[in-house]
Amino acid sequence: MARTNTKEDLDLRKHDYSCEQCGQGIPATTIEKRRNRKTENAGLCADCLRQPQKQIIYQHPVLGEITCYPYKGDVDELWRPLDASGGLFRPGVRLCGHADCVNLNHIAGKQVHKRYANTLETLLALAEAQDYNRRTRTN
Repeated sequence: MARTNTKEDLDLRKHDYSCEQCGQGIPATTIEKRRNRKTENAGLCADCLRQPQKQIIYQHPVLGEITCYPYKGDVDELWRPLDASGGLFRPGVRLCGHADCVNLNHIAGKQVHKRYANTLETLLALAEAQDYNRRTRTN
C-alpha cells in the first residue's frame, strides 16, 4: 500500500519503523496492519520479506562503497550471530556498524588471506600511521 501524503516529511520520519534487516523505513500503518494479520516477520520491509538479503551494499561517508553479508542463522538480542551451540559466531567489533555482518574484512582483528588490502584496511592503516607520526613528533 502506498504512503499517504503528509504536510511535513518529519511526520513520516517520526512514525516510521526501520526494517530489522536492512534498515529501510517502513510506515507505522504497514507495521500495524501486519501485526493485526499476525504476519510472521512483521518488522521486515517488503524486499526482505520476499527475498532475504545476501549482501547489503551502501555508500559509507568515509569508507566509500561497503558490502556487508548479513548472517542467515540465529542471532541474539543484540543482533550478533550465534553458532549451532549458542556461542558467538565470528566474535569481534564490526567496523561497518552492522552487528550481524559476517564479512571478515569488517570484523576487527580478523584477517582474510589475500594479496591486496581493501579500502577499509587501507584507511585504518593510514589512520594508524598518522597517529604514530603525531606521537613521534611530539616526543
